[in-house]
Amino acid sequence: MNCLRLVFGHNISPKTSSRSSKLSISLPILLLTIAAIVPFLSPSKLQSSSPNFVANAFSIKPHHLRPRHHPSQLTMSATTANAEDKPTHKIRAGFVGCGTIASSIATSLAKPAHQTHLAQNSLALSSIHVTRRSESKSKALKENFPDVVTVCETAEEVVRNSDLVFLCVLPQHVEGVLGELKEKGVWRKGEHTLVSLVSTSKVDDLIQKTSLPPNHVYKMICLPPIANREGCVLLQPPASNSENGLPFLKSMLDALGGCVECPTDDVMNAMMIPGCMMGSMYGVMRNTRDWLVNKGVPPQDASYFVGRSYLSIVQDAERNCNDPHRFDELIAEQTPGGLNEQGLRNLEKQGVFERYDRAMDAILSRLEGKTDGNLDLE
Repeated sequence: MNCLRLVFGHNISPKTSSRSSKLSISLPILLLTIAAIVPFLSPSKLQSSSPNFVANAFSIKPHHLRPRHHPSQLTMSATTANAEDKPTHKIRAGFVGCGTIASSIATSLAKPAHQTHLAQNSLALSSIHVTRRSESKSKALKENFPDVVTVCETAEEVVRNSDLVFLCVLPQHVEGVLGELKEKGVWRKGEHTLVSLVSTSKVDDLIQKTSLPPNHVYKMICLPPIANREGCVLLQPPASNSENGLPFLKSMLDALGGCVECPTDDVMNAMMIPGCMMGSMYGVMRNTRDWLVNKGVPPQDASYFVGRSYLSIVQDAERNCNDPHRFDELIAEQTPGGLNEQGLRNLEKQGVFERYDRAMDAILSRLEGKTDGNLDLE
């Protein structure tokens, strides 16, 4: 980078170029300069570089290659450096229930491209056992990852062949499934870890229904994009506590995209609500598409433009999102008196964000069993 700055006499960091001035460089000079620099790079640096070398030279990475910025991953370099000194923890994962969420987690664990991220945390996938239902999902997992996935006929078979068990059944089936497993004595205390993906489950109830030690029972919430190492997992209670937790579990979830640990039920419930607003986000995008169509834009163009535009907006917000002031800074960047700033101000005047808060409060009250979650029309 310093060589490039000397040649062009500019600071080419996108932090300054993308929002202030634009750098104008002819392509031939740029390529010649890069060609002159490459011989001076060590082979190790070249091997560790991203395939997109030109993008790396300017610190501009495609979205799927950008490093995650969650605080728990800011120590990734240190973790990687010490990975060789730590014994590798072998993951024998099991899924009781194989719906969309279970399939997404299993896919993320099994993808060959994700094994490097696990290895950086001294983790390695050994096997995945899943119950047959839903059959379409379990069949697809077996076809996509035949070397690691085994489809089982019963929950008992899954648990007996796993150490890390994900419970992914409907709420009304939890008591029956866990009762049967406890009756058959399949849980190995000190060896099995249960992670429930059932949104209504309580950790204390899960401990009682399995007789597993408290530090081996967790509740987890995630969305399907975890299959591509996207999104963020919620985990309760914290697993990174070195005395009572299971640090490997937190490391594994960080390797699969990111994790926030929740100390209490109240915090976990509140953190679940933004994920419940996924449909609302799609509703805003659909409304924007329909508005464009009503203005004469072809439906295909409107849909493509809205999807790509919102993607770029969210990607911008995701950078450095561990900084609690990130979103405020993005709003402050809107030109005073400009169209973006005016659009936000008009929504604020109409009380849109107060109504949005009310919608989230209503969902939280339903989650906590206080109301049915419906709001009366004013």
